Amino acid sequence: MTRKERNWLFAALAAVLAACVLKFALWGYGFLAYGLFGAAALIAFFLLMDRWCAGGTKFPRILRSAAAYALAFFCVVLALTEVVIIQDKDADKKKGVSADYAVVLGAGVNGTEPSRSLLARLQAAKKYADEYPEAVLIVSGGRGAGEQVSEAECMKTWLVENGVSEERVIEETQAESTRQNIDFSAAIIRTRTPDYSGKVCIITEGYHVLRARMFAKDAGLDAVAVYGNTHLPVLTVNYYFREAFAVWYYLIKR
Repeated sequence: MTRKERNWLFAALAAVLAACVLKFALWGYGFLAYGLFGAAALIAFFLLMDRWCAGGTKFPRILRSAAAYALAFFCVVLALTEVVIIQDKDADKKKGVSADYAVVLGAGVNGTEPSRSLLARLQAAKKYADEYPEAVLIVSGGRGAGEQVSEAECMKTWLVENGVSEERVIEETQAESTRQNIDFSAAIIRTRTPDYSGKVCIITEGYHVLRARMFAKDAGLDAVAVYGNTHLPVLTVNYYFREAFAVWYYLIKR
């Protein structure tokens, strides 16, 4: 084994070790862990291809080249998607985000307490509620595995405890996905205000804004967005990495 091969093998082992830590020792980093497992598998694949190519036959060279081009294409598309996601989150800052209704998208609940991701959204919602005191907040999210209360109930409790009037907060407790968050909240808005045509503010996290805006457009809402941040760099990378695949899935399935 050459020195170069040993270095790549150590890199693959380091990726596997880091992935195991993210997947099994920490919570919320699963998608980044899968990415590291995938990177380790790719390193192993190309090391094997290099060994196979050394035999002088033509087929492994063709296979290796095809895999390299496919990987390069994937990386370019991933990078472009991330650029769009990052740029879109601040699209509404200049034109304003005032709205009659604000929909706060749910995230995980740890028992009865908001997860770090949900807390970031709630802090953004509290700031929005203070800045626009006439806005009605719709908190959307059902009850998932390991959650003692629905995401909506957890959010309303937190907002009321932090000074938002209970009358301003409407619970939507059935949604199990981002699309349902938007669709079910849109139904509540139209029940309260038939033929509503004003703006709706979506409150979520930065990585989530683009897809939330897509779902809002599908639901016939004129949406603007504000967002909160978890302020944990590695966790943020995990969320942005995962979101690129979610956007691709949406574009394929729509």
